[in-house]
Amino acid sequence: MAIDGIMLAACRQELAGKLLGAKVNKIYQPKKDFLTIDLRNNQQNYQLLAVIDPRQSRVHISDIDFDNPPQPPTFAMVLRKHLTHGRIKEISQPGLERMLGVDIESNSTDYRLYLEIMGRYSNVILVDSNGTVLDAMKRLGSDDKSARELIPGADYRYPPAQDKVSPRELTEEIWWERLGGDFRKYAFRAILNNVQGIGPDSAREIVYQAGVDPEINYQELSRSEEIAIKESLFNYIELIKAEDFQPVLGRDEEGEIVYQSAFPLDHQPEVEDLHFSTLRELFDFYYQEHIVKKDFLREKERLFGIINNYLDKNHSQQKKVREKLEKSSEAGKYQKWGELLKSQKHKIAPGQQEIKVVDYYQEDQPEITIPLDPERSPGENINRLFKKHNKLKKSRDHLIRELARLRHEDKYLQRVELEIEQAESREDLAEINEELREENYIKKQQQPSQKSARKAPPRKYYSADGFQILVGRNNRQNDRLTKKIATGGDIWVHTRKIAGSHVIIKNHTSEEIPQSTIEEAALLAAYFSKARQSSNVPVDYTEIENVRKPKGAKPGIVYYDNHQTLYVTPEKEIIAEIVKRGQ
Repeated sequence: MAIDGIMLAACRQELAGKLLGAKVNKIYQPKKDFLTIDLRNNQQNYQLLAVIDPRQSRVHISDIDFDNPPQPPTFAMVLRKHLTHGRIKEISQPGLERMLGVDIESNSTDYRLYLEIMGRYSNVILVDSNGTVLDAMKRLGSDDKSARELIPGADYRYPPAQDKVSPRELTEEIWWERLGGDFRKYAFRAILNNVQGIGPDSAREIVYQAGVDPEINYQELSRSEEIAIKESLFNYIELIKAEDFQPVLGRDEEGEIVYQSAFPLDHQPEVEDLHFSTLRELFDFYYQEHIVKKDFLREKERLFGIINNYLDKNHSQQKKVREKLEKSSEAGKYQKWGELLKSQKHKIAPGQQEIKVVDYYQEDQPEITIPLDPERSPGENINRLFKKHNKLKKSRDHLIRELARLRHEDKYLQRVELEIEQAESREDLAEINEELREENYIKKQQQPSQKSARKAPPRKYYSADGFQILVGRNNRQNDRLTKKIATGGDIWVHTRKIAGSHVIIKNHTSEEIPQSTIEEAALLAAYFSKARQSSNVPVDYTEIENVRKPKGAKPGIVYYDNHQTLYVTPEKEIIAEIVKRGQ
């Protein structure tokens, strides 16, 4: 969601109020499109964040912590070399363009950091005092079909100018002159196409405040409506000059953020306004509640798609294997026919297509008909039947093993599906993604070594009796809980024949764990399983010594014995009480 020049003017005001004179301490590039600069000013620490991702391009002070790569990108290294320990001298905005210039003096040398916040054309560029580009976050060469070069050594040039007037230079005479021609577009575009820094939402609001439909063709306006729009525009410009900004986000009925503005907007009455005292709060909220959540849901859908694809393949393969198994069950028939022909071989005449023989394997010894190949000798017909028996028997043994493997995989994939469904963070999904790569369900791509995603710890709760209860978030964590974290005297809990998390009750005493604690752990096991919405869920529990993981088993799959079973209903109110005693 692109921001307009008015919003950037509000950003400049807020940054200048906090960061003029600030010292540059550290510089990071947590993602290819994210830049953070740690600053110190007036005994306060600040983090300046610049983002050039087209979906969320922005610049502001941020309180969000980002994970940084072990090896900083080249651009971050260039910035560190020139700007570390420098001080911010000025933060400027040319006209009402969507760009800021941050002047920094470091080691008696002047630099300017251009923050171009222009949607898909956003960029961050470091320039020396001669206007020479030292580096750019997104380099542009002459072969990039760009109107300018942004590579080390090139002369910095502003982005291509648009035929628009700065609000600070706009007069009534200029306004009427620009609209004196044959302007045949929507009324709001009279402002959008002619005045610098005013985006679509702001332009619509100005026309709306004039009492005119923003979507009406400008040619259809009366003279009084044209004057009303002009007056509304100049009133808005006075608000911009006064810098009395009131940051706001617009959220629709479905919870989607539909606009961000430096001033409240009234032309969308069905949209809820979310007001913020600072842009720092607004943008951090937007990032966490909109971008992060959308990315989280998108990643969930991606992983669901992968798992469902493999589940469909698995179920299709199981069906085929069962069909082949049914056919292979005739192996015994061919063995019996071979034995009967062998015992009555003297009855076979050359060229026969079938023969009736006595079935000595049945009590009443009836006659049965056995088909023959008339082109084969009696001995060859007998051998053919024994070969068919051996082939089907070998095939059956293989098919039984294959069906067991498919059932094992089916059980594993259903566990992963549940973990994706109950994942609470990007870290949860990242660990599931990593597991699927290791299990070869996601193709391993050749890529540079990167810092592993931060792994969320197991869910941690306490029973009313004071015993710690740990709940796994995914298969690999289930394995760690059961085989590494759990120790002698601990109790292992799991839903019976239902995919779910491993639950461990840690025994910190030398006494038996109370039944009330086991019941609470059983409720958690049912809640963090596919039976979350069910009642009377069977939950098994046993001492950890009775749990074993077979060699070669998929992550999260174990076998256990000497268990007892509880039947519980994971009611939300009861679960909420247990969760209150969590981390």
